[in-house]
Amino acid sequence: MEMLIVSSEQQQRLIMIFSDTTTKVSDKEIIRNLDAYPVNSSAYLAFKTAQDLRVERIFFPSGDDKTGSLAGGDFLYRYLSKGYICLGDLVGKPKPDLSPWGVRSVRKLARVGFGL
Repeated sequence: MEMLIVSSEQQQRLIMIFSDTTTKVSDKEIIRNLDAYPVNSSAYLAFKTAQDLRVERIFFPSGDDKTGSLAGGDFLYRYLSKGYICLGDLVGKPKPDLSPWGVRSVRKLARVGFGL
């Protein structure tokens, strides 16, 4: 399992993608095919056209949701703590766990996403 964060530093926005099949796909191809990943956010159209999109990846061990959840939470927290807004909802498998960093709940932005 792999978690990808596609981010735009200029917009301070990101999306999370969880997949078993993206490990062999290049970063450029993921950015080029962002339409294949549905994100429930009114800001997603503007995000997809950003010129500074970049991809970061983290791999989760198979079948160990606890470790994957903590690793995903750490990965996501690095962005959220810098003021990034995640487009869409806090979902995924395994769902990123932000509690070790003192985050009990995220701040939801209606029809946009969430942040700290």
